[in-house]
Amino acid sequence: MSSDTTPPRPGTPTTAKAPAPPVPVPPVPVQPAPAQAVPAPDAPAPDAWAVQAKADRRRRWQVGAAVLLTVVTGAATAVLVTLPERTDVPGLATPNDGRYAFPELTLPPLPSGASAPSDYKIRTHAADLRGLLLPPPKGAVAATPPASPPPTASPSPSASPSGSGTASPAAVPSLPPVAGRWVPCDRDAMLAADDAYTLRLTTDACRGAAAQGWTAADGTRTELRLLHFGTGDEAADFFAGALRMTSSKDIASWHLDVDGKYPVAFGQVDVRLSDAQAGGMPTGRIGWVQSGDVVAVVQLTNPRGVPLQAFRQVVALQSGLLA
Repeated sequence: MSSDTTPPRPGTPTTAKAPAPPVPVPPVPVQPAPAQAVPAPDAPAPDAWAVQAKADRRRRWQVGAAVLLTVVTGAATAVLVTLPERTDVPGLATPNDGRYAFPELTLPPLPSGASAPSDYKIRTHAADLRGLLLPPPKGAVAATPPASPPPTASPSPSASPSGSGTASPAAVPSLPPVAGRWVPCDRDAMLAADDAYTLRLTTDACRGAAAQGWTAADGTRTELRLLHFGTGDEAADFFAGALRMTSSKDIASWHLDVDGKYPVAFGQVDVRLSDAQAGGMPTGRIGWVQSGDVVAVVQLTNPRGVPLQAFRQVVALQSGLLA
């Protein structure tokens, strides 16, 4: 077998291969040209008087709305002022928990050169002891000060800081009027039922005693006593001895209040509750507060029961005056 290598003869037509068909090209979408805004013919200028009239109407509406708002606000305020307090509306009144409304509390002036108790580590009290007593609350009837006791009524060295056993507010005219009154350092100053513990007043050298009392509108009777000693150690010793008492002149028997919490401004506090109760409340509450060289006795009694909040309030405020 031989391959045909003879070149084509001249003039002989040569058969050419057909060209490959062209690859179709996808047509490119033609984005239409954005329409050009045709300028509108010149609009006629608005009438200046119409524009001004429209602005005047808007301004009148604004002024009228402001006036109406002022009138409505004033009327609402007047109505609210004349409305009763929420607590005065039947069904919305908050039940009274026994707390009192006291006047503004003020401290008596200090003697010249003396400092406030807070300036001393042991809380030495130099002010008029009577002025450190809590005043009666609003609506309460204050106790009538008794006549000055005879000189032999007190076993203590003195019944007042002046050293006189019969001191009374009239005996010290230079002092300003205060809420309390001087009393002897005796059994009544301790609110004791007998003289079994009054000897401690002499042992611990009671220098003076002041008393305050009132009866609230609910019938609760409050008795306050402040006993002033020479030092904080003497006051602490009396405080510890007074806690051994088992009754007072107004409470036949009591027990320790182990659950109550009574925050005081300074010092220590001990509270007893009467064994007798009424309406789920003790008919008597008594507490002792030692603040530096002063021991305060706080006693509240009521045959219908003494509210806890009232007693806690009196203890807190009385201790605050001694801080």
